[in-house]
Amino acid sequence: MKLTNLSIQNFLGAQSVDVALSRPITIFAGKNGAGKSSIQEAVRMALTGESVRANLKKDYGQLVTDGHKSGFAEIEIDGSTRVFVTLPDGKTNPPTEYVAPVALPYVLDAQRFAKLAPNDRRAFLFGLMGLSANGAEVKKRLIAKGCDEQKADSIIPMLRSGFDAACKEAQAKARDEKAAWRAITGETYGEVKAASWSAEKPAFDAQELADYDRELAECEADLATENQRMGALQADATRHNTAKAKLPALREKAGKRDRIVEKLSRDEAELNDWHSKVEFLRDLVAKKKAVLSPPEKLHCPDCKHELMLQDGRLIGWIHSGPSKVISDEDEKRLPEYENAFNLMQNTVANDKRDLAEAEEAIKAIAELELAAEKYPSDEDIKKSGEAIDGLVNERKECAKKISELKDVERKAKEAEGITVKAKSLHQGVEQWSAIADALSPNGIPGEILSEALEPLNDRLHQSFSATKWLKVEVHNDMSITGGAHDYALLSESEQWRVDAMLAEAIAHLSKLKLLALDRFDVLDLSGRSELIEWLDTLVDANQLDSALIFGTLKSAPSGLSESIESFWIEAGSIAQLKEAA
Repeated sequence: MKLTNLSIQNFLGAQSVDVALSRPITIFAGKNGAGKSSIQEAVRMALTGESVRANLKKDYGQLVTDGHKSGFAEIEIDGSTRVFVTLPDGKTNPPTEYVAPVALPYVLDAQRFAKLAPNDRRAFLFGLMGLSANGAEVKKRLIAKGCDEQKADSIIPMLRSGFDAACKEAQAKARDEKAAWRAITGETYGEVKAASWSAEKPAFDAQELADYDRELAECEADLATENQRMGALQADATRHNTAKAKLPALREKAGKRDRIVEKLSRDEAELNDWHSKVEFLRDLVAKKKAVLSPPEKLHCPDCKHELMLQDGRLIGWIHSGPSKVISDEDEKRLPEYENAFNLMQNTVANDKRDLAEAEEAIKAIAELELAAEKYPSDEDIKKSGEAIDGLVNERKECAKKISELKDVERKAKEAEGITVKAKSLHQGVEQWSAIADALSPNGIPGEILSEALEPLNDRLHQSFSATKWLKVEVHNDMSITGGAHDYALLSESEQWRVDAMLAEAIAHLSKLKLLALDRFDVLDLSGRSELIEWLDTLVDANQLDSALIFGTLKSAPSGLSESIESFWIEAGSIAQLKEAA
């Protein structure tokens, strides 16, 4: 980036500065308060849009030179592009077409890089070097470090927000695992403790539980058998008692047998008598009817008597002797006799039924008396009940013991589960912590940055060789050293030299090829000469387009090379021009 013209009006102490920058290196010199730093501030604000002296836009009015209402700074780049800032509105149009505008504030303020916090310094260098570690590369490095692949996959998307965000996410995951570990263990997490921690596990005898399970099964089987036996005893007792209740009636029936037999004998005799009488009268009635309706007469081939057939049926015969004929009175008695005969039939049937019942009662009595010896006694039922009660109590005790043992088994398994879970959570803590460490500044970012730092440190080494100043190096932890000492331990002039070399390295790597170095008067005469020679060499090598040097001097410098011009600043304006001899 080659600056070709500066035009500044009423910007802090720079009241009227309008110069063409015809040479690569420009020195602005003057006494204290002349306006040199104001020129540098105006250039920085025009190019970057930011102000060092006024943080808020509402305060930009304070940047206008006292006694004036407005001001501006305009910078011409490469003879064509113009950027500016106007005051007090702060309107700017900083350049955006350059490759690394992110580097502009650092080449215009050499001390800025060293002032950054390590993480911010790292972030800047990542941006400067265009580093964007892709997920595949980071995952590969994580796996190489022994990190869990599944967890690595879950954290990779966070890299879109940067290594710091991914690292913090992994740390948060590790904290979550620790919190979960504390929740299930009830103890404070400790890395050493967690490595061997196990939940208190109650003693459990699986064989004892198996023995009780077997004993319970046997008890259940015995109880079922005894309940079945009791049921049979009670059923037999019920049947016996039911049958026993029938004995009086059975004995009563059985006691009537003999009387029933006698009565049956009499009734059967009487029935036979009535049967004869009825049959006799029926026969006479039939004969009488045959007389009234003459039958066909035939002769018997054996006895030669006359036979009387009526309608093909033998109704009588004619003996040689006189034939008996029924009287009307006897004929009238036939229905009465038939009725008496029927009654006697029913009576005999009832007698036979009563006799069968009596004999059945006798048989039933015999069977009951025979079975009485086999029916259970009250003592048998009592003993069976006592056996059942004993088995019930035994079953209850077995079940209670089994429940207690299963509770112990459950607690033992829970303890085992808690131990396994705690171990898993501890492994999670270790795995997430390993990922967090790997993503921390000193991990993979440091490794990648170390690879990216090589060009920066190479450039710093070249500057060291050219100037013979301190050997400057930026380390993986983002510390800066000059020689063998940390930056903070260096003297003011040593820090200035380190800042200048860092700013030049940034200008080179960003391809801006632009420098602004304030307070070069902190260097002694030999140091100033070394600075000029170094910058001159960079110009000759086409590695520096523009350098603005600001310093407090007693008089304008003289005897400068052709690549350098100087301006004397007095009361905020260009007082005189000193060109190289």
